[in-house]
Amino acid sequence: MSSHHIVRENQEPALLIEDLFLIDEEDLGQLLEWSPTIVIENNMVDPLDARGYKFDIVFAQTQANQVQENLKVIPYIDNFLQSAIGYLIKHQYKAVNIITDQIGLARYQHYLDLINVVLLAKGVRYYFVTTGFTKWKTGGEQLKIDSQSEEITTEGLRKIGEDLYETVADGLFTLRFLKSKYILIGETIS
Repeated sequence: MSSHHIVRENQEPALLIEDLFLIDEEDLGQLLEWSPTIVIENNMVDPLDARGYKFDIVFAQTQANQVQENLKVIPYIDNFLQSAIGYLIKHQYKAVNIITDQIGLARYQHYLDLINVVLLAKGVRYYFVTTGFTKWKTGGEQLKIDSQSEEITTEGLRKIGEDLYETVADGLFTLRFLKSKYILIGETIS
């Protein structure tokens, strides 16, 4: 018996690659399983092409190499991230995974009401949550919580270091905060 998946256009998160070397091959392979739209800047064309990866959209300040068929090249002037996320929002993508070392709320805050942003770097998945966020985890798992000086209250977590928490037991944990709309959580990719 086989299962068939129907993937509607723009339903899967797009994959925006700022730095290919921040993710290992296995984790990248898992991201590519659902054939996401891959968005890169012109400087990532050669490293991705050399590894045999197909990509869909290249943002370029100068002429881009047409190394693959059906490649969409989009010119931009100032900011790759701003141009790429703006494009995805305009084309009704609901989510984007970004491989980057630029981790922090300020860089992405403008987009968070418009598209779900997940950041991936060096074995850690970062995501933005609102107050009342609840998730099930096994006991003893560690989380980075960048609260940007926001006072947070937690259930099911204990603080073990600056911005570092651990789940108390198997089960749900909850985060609450008042001032900020979003805070950033990081968890090890398993």
